[in-house]
Amino acid sequence: MAAMGKCMIVSPLVVSILAASAPAARAADTTTKYQAPRNEYGQPDLRGVWNFSSDVPLQRPKDTPDKLFRTREDIAKANAARQKQLEQLTQQGVGFHNEFWLDYQSQVEDLRTSLLVYPPNGRLPKLVDGVTKIGGLAAAFKDIPGTRPVRFGFGGIGKDGPEDRGLSERCLAADNGPPFAPGFDNNYLQIFQGRDHVVILNEQIHDARTVFLDERPPLDPELRGWYGYSRGHWQGDTLVIETRNFNGLTQSFDAAGTSYDKVVTERFTRTANDTVEYQATVVDPKTFTDRFTLVFPLAKTDKRLYEFACHEGNYSMEIILGGARKEEADALQAKQ
Repeated sequence: MAAMGKCMIVSPLVVSILAASAPAARAADTTTKYQAPRNEYGQPDLRGVWNFSSDVPLQRPKDTPDKLFRTREDIAKANAARQKQLEQLTQQGVGFHNEFWLDYQSQVEDLRTSLLVYPPNGRLPKLVDGVTKIGGLAAAFKDIPGTRPVRFGFGGIGKDGPEDRGLSERCLAADNGPPFAPGFDNNYLQIFQGRDHVVILNEQIHDARTVFLDERPPLDPELRGWYGYSRGHWQGDTLVIETRNFNGLTQSFDAAGTSYDKVVTERFTRTANDTVEYQATVVDPKTFTDRFTLVFPLAKTDKRLYEFACHEGNYSMEIILGGARKEEADALQAKQ
């Protein structure tokens, strides 16, 4: 990880309560507006590699709905609890990474109790009646701060052949958003800028999203993709990206529902030389009873993105399918 200067994340949604509610953090200077550097086209310069690791939970604890900020002691206790949970998962035979491989430490100090800033209680809205969530590994990680609200499904859970497995297990796609959400690893992205488009390259599965800024019309609703299709524009110094036309073959968010009707509006605002504030609002009336908004910082880093060698180290397919064939052979032999 790159060593970053410590500063409190400042969102327009929470700036008015920072000084009063978080005396332990360095107060933000709201009297002088930060002037973002410009690229050759006169646009705010968002180019570079950015890290969005975070130890802030997605949702605020149910028993403290009005607690907006944590102390550093709270964070230390949460980190210890996370370590204990990971050790328990490993002992149960899940075979998950140990702590050495994880990357969930915030690069920009953020003392908030949840990434969600709306609804006001810092928790996801209720699901629409009849909407379900997938379980399995996603459920096992649901209470661990710093873990991505993953869509582990990405397809079936059968064992007849590789086509029955999820796309992430097959190294074909991953939970790269939109919206982004900090996870336990692969929290890097790179932004490229042109005059009339930007490209957002994810570290995970090296997926690249091209966002056109030239006011071209939205795509026909019949044209749909795994990650939807994005259109963007500048709103002052903020890059606003709207993504729709998801194909519905993945879950909407937090392993719930489907993405077919989801619309995501993202905002990228450079707030310091080493920080971009990322804000995303999700509207999905077929899955959630209300919209929700999450905010977290992207920290500038001098690291580079390396090739994501998923297939080369993917032993999951061979082990899962080989194990299933062994079970079948054992069952057949037992009948003889």
